[in-house]
Amino acid sequence: MPDKAEKARRKEILHSVREDMRRKVRNSLPVAVPVLKALFDYVDSQLESTECDHSLRHVREFIRSHDLPEDAVVVWLENNGGYCDCEALMNAEQVLQEAVPGYDDIAPSSNAQ
Repeated sequence: MPDKAEKARRKEILHSVREDMRRKVRNSLPVAVPVLKALFDYVDSQLESTECDHSLRHVREFIRSHDLPEDAVVVWLENNGGYCDCEALMNAEQVLQEAVPGYDDIAPSSNAQ
C-alpha cells in the first residue's frame, strides 16, 4: 500500500493531467465561451418546443444568424460528442462546463469576439 507521500504525488499527477485536459479544451474553442453558452442556450430553447431531428439544424441557425465560423464550431462540437442538437447540449456543453471554471456564472453573449 502506498504511503502518504506516494498518495499525495499520485493525487498531484492526476490533478495535473485533468488541468492539462481542461486547458486543451479551452485552447481549442472556436469562439469565446460566452458565445458558445449563447449557442447552447438557443439550442436548448428551440428543443423545448421541438424534438431533436438528429441534425445540427438549430446549431447551424444560430451560427449563421450570428456570422460565426460554421466549420470551426461544428468541428469543435463533433469532436466533443455533439453530432446533433441534443448531443451538443448533452455532450459538448458538458465538456465546456468541466473545462471552464465558473461556467454557470458566465453570461451568454452573441458577440463573436
